[in-house]
Amino acid sequence: MVCLQKNSFKYLTYIVLLILGNTIFGCASLVQNNIKENMVFIPEGPFNMGFKIDNEEGWGDMDEEPVHTVTLSSYWIDKYEVTSSSFSTFLNKHKNQAHSFIEITSAVTIKHENQVYEARKGLENYPVNRVSWFGADAYCKWVGKRLPTEAEWEKAARGNDQRIFPWGNNFPDNTRVTFRRKFSEQEFKVMEPVDGMKKGVSPYGVHHMAGNVWEWVSDWFDASAYQDENRRNPQGPDSGISKVLRGGNWYYKAYYLRTTYRFNEKPQTFKVWQGFRCALG
Repeated sequence: MVCLQKNSFKYLTYIVLLILGNTIFGCASLVQNNIKENMVFIPEGPFNMGFKIDNEEGWGDMDEEPVHTVTLSSYWIDKYEVTSSSFSTFLNKHKNQAHSFIEITSAVTIKHENQVYEARKGLENYPVNRVSWFGADAYCKWVGKRLPTEAEWEKAARGNDQRIFPWGNNFPDNTRVTFRRKFSEQEFKVMEPVDGMKKGVSPYGVHHMAGNVWEWVSDWFDASAYQDENRRNPQGPDSGISKVLRGGNWYYKAYYLRTTYRFNEKPQTFKVWQGFRCALG
């Protein structure tokens, strides 16, 4: 009788998860066998977050202060930005909601033809762009992950030595980062494949933490968030109007490519340079 009850419970649990998978995650497997493939492990420990704006370059905004020590539990973060190919697969599983996840235009690495979403030819390994925060959040959940917090993103980008850019403190150039490129002149060549530009990786080996596309994180934006005394695994404000994006994009100048720069947009907004990566843990 005991064995029968245990087996019945396991079967019932399986059915519940299957139903949830079908309704919320578009039939995706809730247990990803290779979920940590192409992810980077970030160890537990403290790092200094923020930027002191009293400096010779005159860089930094008030919302980047005060510099403060944050302690994070260990976690994993995607080594690469989410690609047009991967996001197309997700969209084809969520066609009824796709309009709230991405806005397809001629400047997007994904096309929509004959009711099918697919990466544009030659751009399969390029970052998906013009994605709303809702699209980024839904995709990460669909693959069994989540969006990184703002603190997790910054630690993965700069490590423990307070570097200004993911590669260090040297001024950006186009061997390290997509930088000052105009879509009107170069079209999709403003971006690079997600596994490209190895000279520009972060201390943990994460690619394109500067340039390519702005990356959504989970936090609501608050200019005074760094005044919060919660310095362990901070999650950001409970509510807000806009969500934080990090890392700059292919067009912006060096100021915005810094590991500490905080950008924000309303979560339903579609801009051509919006992309993301996921985290786990």
